[in-house]
Amino acid sequence: MNDKNSYLSPFPRRLRLLIDEMRVSQQEIADYIGVTRQAVSHWKDGKTIPDCFSFKKLAEFFKVPLEYLYGDTESKVRENMALTESLGLSDDVIEKLQLWADYEALGSSRALTEILSYIMEEADFDGFIFEMQLMIRDYLESRFFEEEERAVSDDEVLQTALHTNDQLRKYGLQAASRTMVAASRRYRAMEAFGDATRMAAERMYGDYRERMLEMRSISGERQ
Repeated sequence: MNDKNSYLSPFPRRLRLLIDEMRVSQQEIADYIGVTRQAVSHWKDGKTIPDCFSFKKLAEFFKVPLEYLYGDTESKVRENMALTESLGLSDDVIEKLQLWADYEALGSSRALTEILSYIMEEADFDGFIFEMQLMIRDYLESRFFEEEERAVSDDEVLQTALHTNDQLRKYGLQAASRTMVAASRRYRAMEAFGDATRMAAERMYGDYRERMLEMRSISGERQ
């Protein structure tokens, strides 16, 4: 493996990321593990890799699973690893869902996660996800073509070539077309999400009405 590949391999890349996120110095890491600052520098640049003991101490220092340092998981929280691997959820999303599970929605006795579950069960939600996928694809393609057009138009050498002008016109048409299609898909996606939300509310209304009538009955008995 050459130096460039070593620098970009999972361990040194994630070590650099953790150092930046926690804003710690290489000397602080070295002191905790019991190695030289130069050793940490070599790990960070992918020139060497730590031994098993140092790997464990690094995981302790940054409070992340060893699997994260190895590049075997995207999760920095051991308890989240199974969900991250099976569902592709990030640590931030998992934490948000855990918080939502403890909060009730306004006007409802259900947790926010239960409401989200109702919405996701709707067929309209599938349509929302499908349209969002297509919209993102069109956005990526249109942005790429727009950047290609700018790059080619700035090149004085290529400007003299007739076929380049033809390509520019082609790219411009494709970019404009994809931009309009992306906007249309975004509108349809939000419309589908709105429909899914309304349907979920309709399904929840039965429980809500029953609860309100029960509360009214109890209140009447007390009077």
